[in-house]
Amino acid sequence: MKSIGNIFNKVGAIDEIKQRQNREEALIDEIINSKKMQDFIKNSEEKVTRQMIVDDLINAKFFVEQKTECEVDEKGNCISHPEGLVNNLEVRNNRLHLYYTRCPVREKQLDYEEKESLIKRFHISKDIKNASFDDLYHDSSSTRNDVIKKSIDAAISIVSGDEPKGLYIHGQFGVGKSFILGCIANELKEKSVSSMMIYMPELLTDLKSGFKDGSTEEKLLAIKTAEVLMLDDLGAEDITVWSRDEVLTPILQSRMSRGLPTFISSNYSVNDLIELYSHTKNGAEDKIKSSRMVERIRALTEEVELTGLNYRHKQ
Repeated sequence: MKSIGNIFNKVGAIDEIKQRQNREEALIDEIINSKKMQDFIKNSEEKVTRQMIVDDLINAKFFVEQKTECEVDEKGNCISHPEGLVNNLEVRNNRLHLYYTRCPVREKQLDYEEKESLIKRFHISKDIKNASFDDLYHDSSSTRNDVIKKSIDAAISIVSGDEPKGLYIHGQFGVGKSFILGCIANELKEKSVSSMMIYMPELLTDLKSGFKDGSTEEKLLAIKTAEVLMLDDLGAEDITVWSRDEVLTPILQSRMSRGLPTFISSNYSVNDLIELYSHTKNGAEDKIKSSRMVERIRALTEEVELTGLNYRHKQ
């Protein structure tokens, strides 16, 4: 004779099974009736049955529980898809399969990071890093509009695969020479053209630091072969025989022989550079070598003077 305890245990087990089945049925109904699943069923080319959802309940549950729309936090990260992936559902061989696509927010972040990697910037200020032609003010009473037009035209020519001359932009302090170089670099970045932008007064320090680890030649080669090179504030660095004859002239010569676009900003006109670079820090004077360097600048760039109001004051 079975004990009453065994009978109660069996009844309890049956009740638990029934409750579990009821919960599962309720979950299935909830999943089927969700807007997300209803939209999927409606738009699916293959017929979606209740049994298919039962057979792949976990996949169906993952699909309906994840938000479709991105919700972004204060840092710009997606809360809805913290791993950057969106669950998608598809029917294959009468089964429901999950597949993943990139979250739109993460896709945008990756696109930005990829484009940012196209610009190598050395010691460039934040405002120049974010420079845009849209932010430039125009001034018909100065050469500003003409320089902006030439800069845009040069960027367009580079993107088109032409080999245009770069620009040698000179003018007084604060008129926006560096900012325009930043605009060109960012415009090229949007069209997937890489560039390197270097603040000249810091270049020599970087190259000298490379003597210790043997990276100087590697750095010079990267500068010589950059797809587009921008030398910012030429003439503001310490001028030595080494900087003129072993650094600048070889860089310019290499880029000239390769036909690589080069842009330069300076407080000095091209003619002023001959005198400036003929006198080195150690007192030596050599106009022949400074003239050779300047001739390469003339071969690489079109000289334009930027006049107008102090850009920094305008900001």
